[in-house]
Amino acid sequence: MARKSLRPSVRRKNGLIQNSTLREQKRQAVANAAFDLFLRDGFHKTTTRDIARQAGMSNGALFSYFKDKEELLFFIVSHEQERAETQLVAMLRELLQEASQSGLGPEVVFERIFTAFLRAIDTLRRFILLAYQETKSLAPTARQALIDREKHIQAILSEAIQYGVDRGRFAPGDVELKAHNIIVLAHARATRHWAFADEMHSIEDYIAFLRPQVLAMLERRPAIRASKKGSSQTAGNGREVASP
Repeated sequence: MARKSLRPSVRRKNGLIQNSTLREQKRQAVANAAFDLFLRDGFHKTTTRDIARQAGMSNGALFSYFKDKEELLFFIVSHEQERAETQLVAMLRELLQEASQSGLGPEVVFERIFTAFLRAIDTLRRFILLAYQETKSLAPTARQALIDREKHIQAILSEAIQYGVDRGRFAPGDVELKAHNIIVLAHARATRHWAFADEMHSIEDYIAFLRPQVLAMLERRPAIRASKKGSSQTAGNGREVASP
């Protein structure tokens, strides 16, 4: 009798797992359909009926997975943000641990994070473009949630920069602003892709182009010496003359 009473509960548990997995698959299918339409036609011009048709379901069935278009847009953008954040956090933690054990240089730590970040952004170019185009369509609370998640990613870059500051490799000050500027530069290839089409044929080209500029922004500036070419010096007669 005890064995018989256990069987139904096992079936119900497996059924719940299967239903949960199926539901997530359906939600992702709806999100994929909506993403293409939002990017092509815009958030406001796309109707729930359009999305349902694209996803191969009835309009009523759509609301079983998302309560409205806004929730759907938030799901699309935040899901990809979360994926990028998780990857970068894991890599930074691994790099910092390796650095503390083997003395990995701060420039190496930063460059690996920087390269990983730009490569991650490159895989999300279409999602970033959608976010820039349609985040304004979200309610303030949902929009703030996306901003907060971007700040988490910014904090990862800031930590990689601060690692170099603490070791005297990078200049102190404005670390968060510098990290934000790096994010803007990374996003530029997605939002202004037309400007790079004939110049940067791959993300590796763009990384190579940005790397020296970003490092120049971060590194310490040597003190300007009076003997530097072009600086002025005082002659014996008290007049200032240009150095040769």
